[in-house]
Amino acid sequence: MDKYFRNFVKVIESIEHDNTYKTAWGRAIVECVVNDEFEDEGENIIIYEYDLVQKLMKYYWNLIVFFDLSQGPSKLLNARIEEIKEEFYSSSRIKYPVWYDKIESFLKRNPVRMERQIKKFITLVNKGVAAKFEKVDHERIELYELDTKQKCLRLTIEQMSSIKRNSNILDQVINYKWAKLIEEYNKSPNIIKKVIGSGESKVSKPGHVKLRNIIIEYSHFEGITDFYTGEHLRIDEVALDYLIPYHFIYSTDIWNVVITSKDTVKSRRGVNPSIEEVDKLTLRNNHLVETLENTKLHARFELENATNNHLLMRYYTDLKR
Repeated sequence: MDKYFRNFVKVIESIEHDNTYKTAWGRAIVECVVNDEFEDEGENIIIYEYDLVQKLMKYYWNLIVFFDLSQGPSKLLNARIEEIKEEFYSSSRIKYPVWYDKIESFLKRNPVRMERQIKKFITLVNKGVAAKFEKVDHERIELYELDTKQKCLRLTIEQMSSIKRNSNILDQVINYKWAKLIEEYNKSPNIIKKVIGSGESKVSKPGHVKLRNIIIEYSHFEGITDFYTGEHLRIDEVALDYLIPYHFIYSTDIWNVVITSKDTVKSRRGVNPSIEEVDKLTLRNNHLVETLENTKLHARFELENATNNHLLMRYYTDLKR
């Protein structure tokens, strides 16, 4: 374990209170290095703040807007995200949370708007993040050379190589620290999973076809019907919906998934469930547990855990708060 790596971990572990800026900055550096988003100067590499702050915009949009996770009492980065949010939602008909890839496309349609936001983020990080990131107990641990005129970071080849070798561990340390910093401000499930997921380019919902087939085979014995309307559906009309919204639960567990139509999925975006719908799905889950009793499907164990621990009602209660 090399000294540079130990120092990087020391900086992350020293973060106190609600300062998620440092975790975001550290993660952005690691992501740029891993993805080779830097220029080679020979003995050094250059990472431009222009690239770093776009990572921050992605992380904070997904956490603050899509997942609705408070980052604590500090408002500086929140204000920047709120400005983008206002621009996006006031110019579109969308009323539900969207992933950052939609926002990035929206910003890039107007290059002046995109450059304006990037410039604001660069100003913000230069004032409050880039220079302070390396300070631990009022001492500076040198992880990079900050060039505020060129708006970039310089790392030696050895430093860059250390980050690449240890990127998986650095990601784990950063994500754990970030989740720990914000968990006291949020009553929300899967916080660590959301922190990790916020760095993804697109939102991922794996296993849809498998879940659909299990629910249809073991629950819809008299034909496929829409969970919400009771209408019969053809297989080509079938879609899956999450009763507890996906942006809140961030999970594709079968006990929260229902069969509906493609049109209904669109109309229910941004709609929270009613208690009657929660009760209806609870009843379906109880029947599905019995039907799957003699199988070895992983979905059976998910359902048993959910019903035994009343997860659906617990998450519904948290959602209503």
